Amino acid sequence: MQHDDLSSIAIPRLLAADNWQQQYKLIIQWGKLLSPKPEIRTADNLIRGCELPVWLTCTQRAGKLYFSFDADSSVIKGLAALLLVQVNDKTLTELAGLDLWASLQSLGLEKHLTPSRNNGLNGIIVRIDALLKKVSDGCEC
Repeated sequence: MQHDDLSSIAIPRLLAADNWQQQYKLIIQWGKLLSPKPEIRTADNLIRGCELPVWLTCTQRAGKLYFSFDADSSVIKGLAALLLVQVNDKTLTELAGLDLWASLQSLGLEKHLTPSRNNGLNGIIVRIDALLKKVSDGCEC
């Protein structure tokens, strides 16, 4: 599976935005970096608890992890891209101790998001953490 190029995502750019509207535009723009992935839209990859359906998978290659995400909402895709840029192309050792929720809270996004989007974001983080645990336990993700 081809992985999305998220190299243009720069969290400092988000922090430098003058207001929430500019941040929101960046998030939507970054969501467009995640290509549609109909092949991952299966029941096993569906994240439960999200208002809209979202799917997440993980693969390993040469000791590095790669997460693939799909959803119909460009905002959720953009928020997921903010998470994926922090975990993709990294080893399990590099990801040890990573707190995705704390990193998002440091951006202050949760106060601008609806409860539904915050719940969806939390569901994505929970799934990423579960996949990381699975890999650390010696299983394939």
